[in-house]
Amino acid sequence: NATDDFGVVLKYLPNEKIRTVPGEESNFKRTYPQDIYLADSLIKDGVIQKLEYKKNEIYEHLKDKVIVIIGGSAGIGKAIAKECSQHTKSTIILSRETTKTDVSNSQSIKLALQNIYTEKGRIDILINTTGYLIKKPLLLMTEEELVDSIYINYIGVINVARYAYEYLRKTKGMLINFTSSSYTRGRAFYSIYSSSKAGVSNFTQAIAEEWQPDGIKVIAINPERTDTPMRKKNFGNEPKETLLTAEQVAKFTLSAISLEHTGQIYSIKNDLL
Repeated sequence: NATDDFGVVLKYLPNEKIRTVPGEESNFKRTYPQDIYLADSLIKDGVIQKLEYKKNEIYEHLKDKVIVIIGGSAGIGKAIAKECSQHTKSTIILSRETTKTDVSNSQSIKLALQNIYTEKGRIDILINTTGYLIKKPLLLMTEEELVDSIYINYIGVINVARYAYEYLRKTKGMLINFTSSSYTRGRAFYSIYSSSKAGVSNFTQAIAEEWQPDGIKVIAINPERTDTPMRKKNFGNEPKETLLTAEQVAKFTLSAISLEHTGQIYSIKNDLL
């Protein structure tokens, strides 16, 4: 008996010529349950990280949306806010600096989102770009640095999700978290940052599954090293050509939003943009 397509042709069409052609490592056959996890890992590692930036399609998708960007006063958040402003008139920026919004304080997030909903009547997309990186050995971190790292990078993501849920349920909207390429492996000298970003990735996948029946999409963006003030503060000046720009990450993020997938960890790599 034939066991695959190749065997079927060989058995029933013996006169047909059979050839092999070069393939791709990422195009593998899913045979066993564990192969699903391998596929998931390939996606995380950037199999689908090259998204075409289709400005007109993105505009049509976002033009009527109310978009809230947390951490939009600098770096990636600022670039996303600027890009969003070209596609919708309802872009609201929240940050510690401009609106005194603190993701580590659940009541601060609750009040900020309530105010936006009262003013706009809806929230369609919430993008949380907040992050806190202190590059130093664990034993040299102060108690305040430890607490801030955990609360901003992880507890803050949970706070935002909890209080955004009701608004996003009404609009069948989308929540976008930001992780980091360091989430795949703990990194020396920023152990809390890398481990908290691993938590963000797992949390994103978990609530994407929980909230799918409510029509809410949840994804995470995973940019590799990006030229931002936070990175420069911790790593100094690096060759520009080795870094993503915040603008590249912003365009990729809007492209990912327009796909309306859920549960995805979208990786962005500099050499494929």
